[in-house]
Amino acid sequence: MRNALMAKHPVRTRRLAVQLAAFRRADSGSMAVLSVFIFVAMILFGGLAVDLMRHENERLRMQGVADRAVLAATMLRDNTSGATPEQILHAYFAAEGLDEQLGNNFSVVDGEDGGRTVTVAPAATVPSLFMRLVGVNDFAVATPARAHETLGAGLKLEIVMVLDVSGSMNGQQKIGMMQTAATQLVNSLLTDDIQPGDVAITMVPYDTWVLPPAGFLNQFTNLQGSGACNDWTLWNSVVNGLTQSSQRRNCNTASWRTVRPYLSNAATAGTYITELRASGTTSIDLGIRYGALFFDPSLRPAISALIANGDIDPVFEGRPYDWNEPNVVRALILLTDGENCCGERYADGIQDTNSTATCDALKDQGILIYSIAYQAPPAGAALMQSCASSASHYFNTTADGIVDVFQGIANSVQTQALRLTL
Repeated sequence: MRNALMAKHPVRTRRLAVQLAAFRRADSGSMAVLSVFIFVAMILFGGLAVDLMRHENERLRMQGVADRAVLAATMLRDNTSGATPEQILHAYFAAEGLDEQLGNNFSVVDGEDGGRTVTVAPAATVPSLFMRLVGVNDFAVATPARAHETLGAGLKLEIVMVLDVSGSMNGQQKIGMMQTAATQLVNSLLTDDIQPGDVAITMVPYDTWVLPPAGFLNQFTNLQGSGACNDWTLWNSVVNGLTQSSQRRNCNTASWRTVRPYLSNAATAGTYITELRASGTTSIDLGIRYGALFFDPSLRPAISALIANGDIDPVFEGRPYDWNEPNVVRALILLTDGENCCGERYADGIQDTNSTATCDALKDQGILIYSIAYQAPPAGAALMQSCASSASHYFNTTADGIVDVFQGIANSVQTQALRLTL
């Protein structure tokens, strides 16, 4: 039959055979099918990215609220509103429209030591837009947070205030307003609530030089020259300070210029702050380098000598703390109204390099640096910004705002004792 048809219609038959052979060889259809699969996969993967991004945005929002809420609810200081910790938690979450997510998923525990621990575990779900195509209707969000604060023995603060007292501080009531601000800070930190020795404040006034306490330089083992002050050659290391190479220098020895280590009495600290005057040029690098000494555990022999001389309370024997001592907040507060100058020690650019090197070395050791450009010129402000631990630790202010800046730093330092542990 087939042969008969081929014989009867040979041309048509050959044409059909050619068409069938061409169809067998054609591959354009397979690409279309593959394209469909790729398109579907792209939708799924793109949809997954969108859904995960929405989930992460919601998680970050909830985590931020949770962290802020537990810090505020745990705060044992300055709660003049009378609100309970539970009310504070709900207020923070309600302000972000997340009170339902908090619900009753929190606990407030007041300890026998007078401390407080607040824990929250808010939970929510984020509906999926694209992943429901493969059966995933929503994503769970959980953002636990915990904070703890202890008054008394649990609060360990080592604060060093490095304060510019160069001649330019005389103008526009700058030194007077700085004294007011610094006095309020020590009054905030050195209160009757703390245990002796748990909070120490060291004051380092600087102009061209820094004047150490009497006998302090006798503890240095690699010191040359003569004079009541000293200078360094190494700036990028803040460990083993007593053994580093240092040179004595002549300087003004007026008593108000003296470094005051380990102050624990607010009235005494206030007296030293009130005695400050303004004169000389500006050596920010030297101020920072001297301030760094009082975080260095190798300084202990010098502190012991000052205790023996009656210059420091014996409660500070064995200080500074070890670098890895737990539950210690270490902060350096650095203020200038100017910039490094004026060639008496080094060229200005070298002093800036020295300053930055010491700031970086302190930050590497976990020291918080709060820096204040106090009506400072652009170069001084840029250096302060570089030295700060972060953008939020840098302040650019005038005499009108300096009190608020110091109070904000005091609150921030105390808040470091509230530890987020989840």
